[in-house]
Amino acid sequence: MSGGQGQHDDPLDRLAAEEDWSRRAKAVENQVARERRMPSLRPARTPRPRRDREPRGGISLIFVALVVVMLVSAVAAWTGVGHPSLVVFFFVLSGWLVTLCLHEFSHALTAHRGGDHTVAEKGYLRLDPRKYGHPVLTLLLPMLWLLIGGLPLPGGAVMIESHRLRNRFRDALVSAAGPAVNVAASIVLLAAVALGGPAFLNWDAPHLTFWAGLTFLAYLQVATAILNLLPVPGLDGYGMIEPYLSPGVRHAGNKIKPFGILIVFALLYLPLARGLFGDATVFFLDVSGVPRELAAYGNYLFQFWKSW
Repeated sequence: MSGGQGQHDDPLDRLAAEEDWSRRAKAVENQVARERRMPSLRPARTPRPRRDREPRGGISLIFVALVVVMLVSAVAAWTGVGHPSLVVFFFVLSGWLVTLCLHEFSHALTAHRGGDHTVAEKGYLRLDPRKYGHPVLTLLLPMLWLLIGGLPLPGGAVMIESHRLRNRFRDALVSAAGPAVNVAASIVLLAAVALGGPAFLNWDAPHLTFWAGLTFLAYLQVATAILNLLPVPGLDGYGMIEPYLSPGVRHAGNKIKPFGILIVFALLYLPLARGLFGDATVFFLDVSGVPRELAAYGNYLFQFWKSW
């Protein structure tokens, strides 16, 4: 047995085994080192998806420019710098466009708070007039009617996804938010003229050009509020009651909506409808104590080309 044990414990065999083990261990270490130097073939880690954020944007530079034009022309009208007609023209037109942007912004902001967050992606919260509806039907046509006829057709439109709103009341509130801007502007402007302006059309009154332009701008705000509150499909007055109408009536109204502004345009072309609308607008001027002749003089200055 001793012979067998000596053969089993031969030092040479143990040394050979140790050398073979060391060689294999060294080979494994070299292989690991080579794999570390090679680029990893594992798929890249998928980044964690970020939450969708609404575009912040900011206030449109066009709106800022309109406000600057309105303020500069108002100062010019007050100080008597420049031709009265041109000054009033730029003052009234820029003021009307500013309230138009605020009108549509109010729609969008109310919808945003009511649950429709897509208005931010559409750019409605930037006060950019280019975003508010069709450039011809909802902006150019009302502006031309304002310049030619002296009446402000409802202009601008924002596409609200009503199904995202929380309830019918929110839907109706979105439609009411726009005319509320014109009503508020009417109250502020009429109060300013009634408290600080002349009690009648006095050619010797100080700052007459400014007060005439401001009175005509107030007249346009009253007219815009009345027009928008008409219950015609496509206008805000109809939108305020639409959520509470039956499905059949709403379906019929949806077919008329694209032509709502054209219907108003046609009605105002008729002498009877135009006269009734003018009487309703002047009524609010009389109630506030603002002389209607001052608004007429402002309209005369605004439409300066008619005197050429």
